Amino acid sequence: MGLLQLAATVLALGSSVQAAPAHEIAPRQASVKYCDPVSTICYSEWISPERIAFRTAIPENATATADFDVLVQLQAPKSVGWAGIAWGGTMVNNPLTVAWANAATVVVSSRRATARTYPQPWTGATYTVLGGTVANSTHWTVNFLAKGVSNLGTSRLNPSSTAASIAYAQSNQGPSSPSDPASRFGIHNTRGKFSHNLALGKISNFRAAVAQLASEA
Repeated sequence: MGLLQLAATVLALGSSVQAAPAHEIAPRQASVKYCDPVSTICYSEWISPERIAFRTAIPENATATADFDVLVQLQAPKSVGWAGIAWGGTMVNNPLTVAWANAATVVVSSRRATARTYPQPWTGATYTVLGGTVANSTHWTVNFLAKGVSNLGTSRLNPSSTAASIAYAQSNQGPSSPSDPASRFGIHNTRGKFSHNLALGKISNFRAAVAQLASEA
């Protein structure tokens, strides 16, 4: 094989690799296993009708009798101004996680509502934004460690559940002060509830996965 033919072959192979389709972000009615091609961390994934991907990983030894941390990857189209998660399946008296793009990065906000009113900042759950978090011209992605979201007050999330009730909401309009986690934001455009397979996201290397993403932040 001559040098010119070899070069042409290499270019052709390179083009075919670049043209390979990415993971399809299409709405799902059920959770599936998803492994991030960059970090290789595996999650339980559910995708909303608005193409918001909600992915969770939890410690393999997590139990329903104690609080446990959750590693979350949230990915949304650029058109999504904010996306929120209600960990107990309803907005009221449950940990609420709200995220939105801010320039080239993403902000995560802890909220809680004691009635069907505007959710206020809440210190009962904490979030650490990790590496791999980015906002670009097509979508935004945030990786974060959530502490306190498995405790629902009168009950806890069951890490062995294959159908945990979780609610979500999203708005096309972003918050008024996107750099501030305590910023006000408008009412959702759409909302819904889904059954999430938490057990599917159990991983034996949970601590190592968090440390890996933290080192890239």
